[in-house]
Amino acid sequence: MDAEPVAAREVRLGPWRLRALRDARFALDGGAMFGVVPRVFWERQTPVHEDHTIPLATTPWLLQGEGVTVVVEPGLGRRWGEKERRIYHISHGGGHDLQESLAAAGVDLAEVDHCILSHLHWDHAGGAVGEDGRPLFPRARYWCPEVEVQACLARDHLRRASYRVEDLQPLLDAGCLEAVPGAAEIAPGLRLVPVGGHSDGVSLVLLETAEGTACFWSDVVPTRLHVPLPWIMAYDLCAAESWRVREEWIPRAAREGWLCLLYHDPEEPLGRFREEGGRFRWEGIFCKS
Repeated sequence: MDAEPVAAREVRLGPWRLRALRDARFALDGGAMFGVVPRVFWERQTPVHEDHTIPLATTPWLLQGEGVTVVVEPGLGRRWGEKERRIYHISHGGGHDLQESLAAAGVDLAEVDHCILSHLHWDHAGGAVGEDGRPLFPRARYWCPEVEVQACLARDHLRRASYRVEDLQPLLDAGCLEAVPGAAEIAPGLRLVPVGGHSDGVSLVLLETAEGTACFWSDVVPTRLHVPLPWIMAYDLCAAESWRVREEWIPRAAREGWLCLLYHDPEEPLGRFREEGGRFRWEGIFCKS
């Protein structure tokens, strides 16, 4: 009997190896995750906890190629108190830990050349700093949009609760942060592209090769359920801007057959967007277990 198919967590694209790393499981309010989409629609597609939160993951990506080792998004990290762990259902059990995932991939923390931060919300940047209060990757350059640095440091920012200065300050103190004012090339074919909408500077990470393109979607498309254009989070700073960004980038990804790398989906981190009758859906990539 054939083995059941499971979601793929690794793929090669030209000279690059792309691997979805396990970090943490956590949960956020379902209504906030789906904005104006009625619960009757989204609750059919995801489990819902008693406190109305839904299960999510943090999935950093390991990119290796062109002589460099890159981590896209350092995950949730372990610097959380008991209260936060309870509220957000944070768990690092079952091998869900970035450092353990890197070790399983044969990568030492000191071997990471670059760490890309798509934006500085706590669920994306919490792992940038280790439990010792120092940058997790001792040799790496950390890349982040400059506007996100400003938002994190601003005490009067509209989404102040989404940022923690303690995730940023050690990087500034160590002098390892590259705060970029716009798009930046980090390695041949690998670019950080700020787009906005979800946050001031939330960015896509594009890997363009002769064999095709891969895109890390950050919170522009946080899970496979958010591929339909109207499914925009209430967490987004500006829904109208999010719509504009999604209306530009999601059709392009579908049309050109990009590999799509997701951060928050707890089941299927790797797949493609497909268009059917002007609507967009997710198509996961599977392998035999």
